[in-house]
Amino acid sequence: MCDESPFQQISSYTLTIEPYLNTYSKQYENIIVIDKMPLGPLSQLVSHFNAPRLSPFAKPTNSCCKYAIRRHYNNTLRRENCFLTADDVPSLLSYLSANGYTINSEITKIVQKTNYNKKNFVCVFYYTV
Repeated sequence: MCDESPFQQISSYTLTIEPYLNTYSKQYENIIVIDKMPLGPLSQLVSHFNAPRLSPFAKPTNSCCKYAIRRHYNNTLRRENCFLTADDVPSLLSYLSANGYTINSEITKIVQKTNYNKKNFVCVFYYTV
């Protein structure tokens, strides 16, 4: 029988800022996106969404697995201001710290130097089960 993997006990996540076309307000927003559904209390604020193409001239991308962080606990995505934006990064980092998540500053610095995916990278954080 195999031993339990140490990677199962720590769940790490990546936050980036990505452009998003809000189909309700018809405005472009730079929203905070997380790479996967998180464990812990943050999961109550994360929604899976299909990102519409930003332009009819843009090539289709695999956008079926995007997760954004909502501003409110309710699951209504038709609101004009439903996702956290780049302006909300300080508040989100405070929320993470207050709710058992740890921002990994060292890994964040390394990833920032590598220009990770050419996206607007915010940070790496983890949640210990």
